[in-house]
Amino acid sequence: MMLITSSHIRFGLIAALAALFFSACTGSSQFTGWQTEQFDTTKVTKSTTKTFVLGNSSGDAEQHVRAIAFDRGSNSAGNFRIDKVTVGDQAVSPVDIVIPPGSSLQVTVTYAPMNLDISQASYGGWTTGQQERWIPKRPEDVGKEGEEPIIQRAIIEAVYDHPGEGIYYVQLVGEAEPGPNGEQEAGGAFATCTPGNGTACYTGGFALDIPDLAPGGPKDLTLTGPIRMALNGGNVTLRMDDFPYAIMYLRSEDIPQLPSGVTATLVISGAQGEEAAGTFDGTRLTIDGVIFRIRVALGELTVDQIKQGMSALVDFNVPDLTIETTKPLSQGAITLHLETSLPENPSGNQLFDQFLSGAKITAIMDGELAF
Repeated sequence: MMLITSSHIRFGLIAALAALFFSACTGSSQFTGWQTEQFDTTKVTKSTTKTFVLGNSSGDAEQHVRAIAFDRGSNSAGNFRIDKVTVGDQAVSPVDIVIPPGSSLQVTVTYAPMNLDISQASYGGWTTGQQERWIPKRPEDVGKEGEEPIIQRAIIEAVYDHPGEGIYYVQLVGEAEPGPNGEQEAGGAFATCTPGNGTACYTGGFALDIPDLAPGGPKDLTLTGPIRMALNGGNVTLRMDDFPYAIMYLRSEDIPQLPSGVTATLVISGAQGEEAAGTFDGTRLTIDGVIFRIRVALGELTVDQIKQGMSALVDFNVPDLTIETTKPLSQGAITLHLETSLPENPSGNQLFDQFLSGAKITAIMDGELAF
């Protein structure tokens, strides 16, 4: 049961005002509305999925949704993700959506807490999840309070442009708990790994070779943690959410295609909600179905600034990859290899696609494997 605080009361008052505004503007050129979607209590490293519906009750007029997406910055920790958008039973892109009369828009969202940090979400000048005002206590009352629930929030906006213009807000609310093994973080920059009992851990190098982007051979990237894999007999699985960040800095003095003085951060991570699988015979490791997420953001970002939900100029997935062994495990040392070619215009960003289109990418992982 979720604890009711003054912040929930504040949001309820805000919601009531929004509803009044919506009802007052029906039939006009502007409208707004809101709803809250509450997710089940979820452990770190686990997830909960649900679908919410935005219906078109008109019998003769279609609705146009310009885009449905997270409010900028409200999901910076990446605790929530949009998995699928459908109209009726047809999957659609989250932009330029047409909802026929009497039909509905369904949005499938997954809540997968990345950590145990309480989060807030703001929109239209309103903030949900505000910290409670500090109230002094008598010495004998200190420590008697129950533990506060770890509430995490994000805002999804559906931006309509026909027949009325406006934004419909959906507040997502989840409560996080430590993982099954007490995990405080779900992979990413702060991944941890303890070998044994069905867990294998890779630590060491991650070198990336993209000749069209950074000539001169493979470049050593900063890998922010170990790679954790689950072993079951001769089978191995890799949760892509657990894959640490691999970070490469792009500077105009090294890359002539970048405008003078520009610096950017390239981040490779695992695609959210995906899992790769393969085999391990004790010396050779092969993992199929690896999906990497590639993002590029302006500036030289520190590890603490890189979040699952951060804003990026480039953000796309590279699917169907295979990690293979090139030097078998010997005295703890192993070398792994991954190679692919990107499609044309993979990022949709004109600046970066000039050297990412069709680019051959090779990753070399030379390190240690313990299990």
